[in-house]
Amino acid sequence: MILFPAIDLYEGKVIRLQEGNFNKKTSYDASPLETAKRYRDAGCTHIHVVDLEGAKIGVPRHLGVLEEIASLGMFVQYGGGLRSIESIRAAAESGANRVMAGSLLFQDPGMPALLYEIFGRLVMPAIDVKEGRVVYAGWLARTGESAREVIARLRGAGYSCFLVTDTERDGMLQGFRRDFYAPLLGPGYQIVAAGGVTTADDIAALAAEGLSAAVVGKSLYEGRLTIEDALAAASGCVYESA
Repeated sequence: MILFPAIDLYEGKVIRLQEGNFNKKTSYDASPLETAKRYRDAGCTHIHVVDLEGAKIGVPRHLGVLEEIASLGMFVQYGGGLRSIESIRAAAESGANRVMAGSLLFQDPGMPALLYEIFGRLVMPAIDVKEGRVVYAGWLARTGESAREVIARLRGAGYSCFLVTDTERDGMLQGFRRDFYAPLLGPGYQIVAAGGVTTADDIAALAAEGLSAAVVGKSLYEGRLTIEDALAAASGCVYESA
């Protein structure tokens, strides 16, 4: 399973939110580039970068930081504020190997097919779940669909890799819900898990369930999990629980 350490950005700084609440924001001292270098040097090959400021205002605000991180040679998936075709193209030109699109896919019924036609697998749908329904626009707007329904619909447009976030566990350091991801799995597509991934045991359990990748954020910054143990769990190696 692939491990994606997360770097969340706001006003040029690395931060973490609790349940997506901008009033519950924690900032960290290391710069985004320093943080990415630390993960790369520990052995990470992939990284998850979210422009939270961009998500809040609706346009990307950290493309320069994206360029810096992309220069390190890791696979970078980037999202936040990508609510137009031009923004997605700009993120790709700034070094993103994969972009995460949420709001854009839900505001126009014809957009999923159009984006796939233009960008193909560059775009990964971001499916954020709150109280059983998919939300978007910084988790402030709600659809009437479940994650399973959205995955089925977007698969019909060609998509085969989905980021699914349990917003009610995001940043809470409570572990992931054991009944959340497994019902969403199926043949012919992959799911990247995010939200509540706290320990090496969580990562190992997600791998055993068949998840293709997991995003880990706050537990790394708060010292609940080391990057070494996280990588060992993702690769199936023997590790000591944090």
